[in-house]
Amino acid sequence: MNEYKRLNTKDKAVLKVCKVVKKSTGKSLKWTFIYSGIFLAFVVGVFMFYKFVDSNYKNNGEVEIEGINSQSKMNSKDVSDLDELSKNELERESGKIEKLESELNKDETEGDGSSGFKKSYNFSDWNASCDFEMLVINKDNPISESLKIKTKNCKGKEVAIQCSADLENMIEDAKKDGINLWISSGYRDIALQKKLFDRQVERQKNKEVISQAEAEERAATVVAKPYTSEHNTGLAVDFNGVEDNFYTTKEYKWLINNAHKYGFIERYQVKWQNVTGVIYEPWHFRYVGKKYAPLIKDSGLCLEKYVAEKLMK
Repeated sequence: MNEYKRLNTKDKAVLKVCKVVKKSTGKSLKWTFIYSGIFLAFVVGVFMFYKFVDSNYKNNGEVEIEGINSQSKMNSKDVSDLDELSKNELERESGKIEKLESELNKDETEGDGSSGFKKSYNFSDWNASCDFEMLVINKDNPISESLKIKTKNCKGKEVAIQCSADLENMIEDAKKDGINLWISSGYRDIALQKKLFDRQVERQKNKEVISQAEAEERAATVVAKPYTSEHNTGLAVDFNGVEDNFYTTKEYKWLINNAHKYGFIERYQVKWQNVTGVIYEPWHFRYVGKKYAPLIKDSGLCLEKYVAEKLMK
């Protein structure tokens, strides 16, 4: 206190208090900066972690299977099914149509070398002579209007009689493995298909002023035109509510590993869009029979490519 010897007692006390306050404030500011730095580093770290995870998911979201990226179609013959179908089909539509159109118009596709494959490949001769289970039905190869479909009830849904036994066995065997598979959609008659498609066309026209032809083209990326849906054959099955995240479930993984044993193949992967003309539908499996299902799965090709390259020679 020698430096304060000329001050009175009161002033000395005030200066002493000021010095103590200054010292403690300095320490407080120091720790404030330290804690703020730690907190900021934590926030940045969390942000970068989630950004990395999100990026990794988008680029590699294959869920332990063959090249799946990320990305409704439904149905049945009754009106209650129509309400359920339309709900799921139209929910995932916002902002996706434009993206899907650009993907489908690319000159190249990912993964299986589909670049240059003819989108309008003609399977009419093949469809006229092949077994029913091996029909190739898509936007360029519609079902013959004279084709008569025989169906049978399987677990509450109508499916083609040719696949009903194998489908039922698959669902029962999955249950033994703790896997709960249920059919959201099987056979879809032409009347229901037309109703779904027409409604989707109107939705496209209500979004913006476009021609009927353009509205139909956009609608066809989400809902197949009548006679061009595999559901019209009864050979296609949609599982477990037609959910976009179905590919993340244990049910999907089980199907990927086992469906071919019962004659079913995954029909629409992202990397095949330029060939099939259909968006990614992880819930959609197609019956081709026990002879060809393992071969098609092992080939890594979609049905169109397999038939064109392996069978139509």
